[in-house]
Amino acid sequence: MKHTIAKRAVLGTMASVATMAMLACAGITANAADTYPSDAAQPDLVKLLGDYENYYKPANTYDKNDPSKPFGKGTVANADVLKNDDAMTQAINNAAAEADSEGDGVKTPTAQQQRALVDSDYKMAETLPDALGPVLGKYFSEGLKDGSLPKTDELLINGGKSLSADYLDTGTAKVTFNHPRPFVDRTDAGYVAAGLDKSVAIKRVPVWTSADGVKHDAGYDGFLTSGSFPSGHTTYAYSGGIALATLFPQLGPEIVTRASEAGNNRIVLGVHYPLDIMGGRIDGEVANATRWSDASFRADKLIPAYNELQSYMADRCVADGHATKQDKASDTVQQCVNNLGANAGKGYTNSFVDAVSKKAVTDRQSAIDVFTNRMTYNFEQTGKAGQDAVVPEGAENLLITAFPTLTAAQRKAVLAASEIDSGYPLDASSEGYQRINLAKAFSAKVTLAKDGTVKNVEFGQSEASVVSEDDNAVPVYRLYDPSTGLHVYTSDENEKNVLSTKRGWKNEGVVFKAAKKSDDTTPVYRLYNSKNQRHVLSSDENEIKVLTTKRGWKNEGIAWYQSDKGTVSVYRMYSPKKGEHLYTTDANEYKVNASKGWNQEGVAWKGL
Repeated sequence: MKHTIAKRAVLGTMASVATMAMLACAGITANAADTYPSDAAQPDLVKLLGDYENYYKPANTYDKNDPSKPFGKGTVANADVLKNDDAMTQAINNAAAEADSEGDGVKTPTAQQQRALVDSDYKMAETLPDALGPVLGKYFSEGLKDGSLPKTDELLINGGKSLSADYLDTGTAKVTFNHPRPFVDRTDAGYVAAGLDKSVAIKRVPVWTSADGVKHDAGYDGFLTSGSFPSGHTTYAYSGGIALATLFPQLGPEIVTRASEAGNNRIVLGVHYPLDIMGGRIDGEVANATRWSDASFRADKLIPAYNELQSYMADRCVADGHATKQDKASDTVQQCVNNLGANAGKGYTNSFVDAVSKKAVTDRQSAIDVFTNRMTYNFEQTGKAGQDAVVPEGAENLLITAFPTLTAAQRKAVLAASEIDSGYPLDASSEGYQRINLAKAFSAKVTLAKDGTVKNVEFGQSEASVVSEDDNAVPVYRLYDPSTGLHVYTSDENEKNVLSTKRGWKNEGVVFKAAKKSDDTTPVYRLYNSKNQRHVLSSDENEIKVLTTKRGWKNEGIAWYQSDKGTVSVYRMYSPKKGEHLYTTDANEYKVNASKGWNQEGVAWKGL
């Protein structure tokens, strides 16, 4: 068994000293106009995306008021790259237009085209909720609608003036790179001269009125003199998505993958190319890194919104029986996510596949895979492969709520470990943003060496966690099966994850902490009776012998170890009616259950 200890903190209460010093810098307050240093210091997108000119070279910056600076004039600098850009645009757009149960793709949009039209509305409240799964997404939408989440609303939506999603202006970059959309005549842009098609054979998505009476229009005519690179909608989607992932890191991989879907939906509509979407992702990441690195903005806006959403979601989960209240709201929310399977097969899903996505999103791992594929969109590497990892300055703050106990250097190490290889288009100028994989980073189990350096990072976990080599405590989880009314105890994370995400068990959290094997520990065994499906835990060799030789119990082996230095009493009680043993460190639970017919069997062992 591999043992880990998940370490989280509600930011604003008792996080690590280093983290709290950074988050709550003494004396930091917003001024009367609610302006922040990051408002006046937006990232230089033209510089950050400058590698684009190695593929397409604009002849001039577009100025609609100056005939000498026309729209869409330039030359193709790398025909192979732009050929793939065209091919993936056509493949993704055409695949989404194939008729399905929702529409024929000509007069009535298909299911994927409908989602693309909704995403084009520039409304985070429409795009993001389903990233949380059906139950939590419903809570989120209701909280925004009924006013329970004002700080969250201000950060994400704010009536079209979101402090995150609407922060970054892509206008200067668009007119500077001056590249035409896929469906227009690109002769003046040098495509025909380079042996490429005059335009991409996209299938236009029909105008559609949804069931709520809202008319959705892709707006093709409005893009005739609008630069394609970088995608403003994608910038908006990623910035808003990363913001929600920061407020709800328990589902960070799913949320950023939903943002990637919103970006990809610009290709579904045929109004953007993959390079535009890759540029928009870079924009969204640098936008949030800039905001989150602004100490005053972080303390005044980000962390209060995080605490608000975590507290709200925890209360909703407890009220509906999806979790039991933990000491920290974030732990309650994580338990709720686990029990609902929102980080597995009962959360964010979609069935759309294409030449890049390649697989349906059915669980966390497939979401990460799809996100990763959309980082490169089938491009070949144009730069040097195998370069050392490069983590942009401030990007570590994108993980500030997912790993509040880690230092900035440690979070940088997590991002470095997440990176794809170097050399793909836009990498050369991106300062590392093209490479960092946030879907992976939000799912990391981080192992720290004794000196505090990051020794190992494992991605694709059901929840983010941090473990230390010198940490002797082993969490023991209690799970409940609603179908039988029975409990099981395990220190095996894999068993816990399988039971809670695939077998319908509810994860009731860490009930106590055992120890790793050492000279001053005693093994605790788990025994199972197949006749009544009960488990019993014991460190008493005589009890184990009697049960296994005379009463039909099977010894399943060592479950964990108890420490001779343990100081926390783990009580054992037995219900004659249920025929079940229960274990707890909660003296009140032990006392209350005695009044409900449970026999008190005393302290079974000492926990850490």
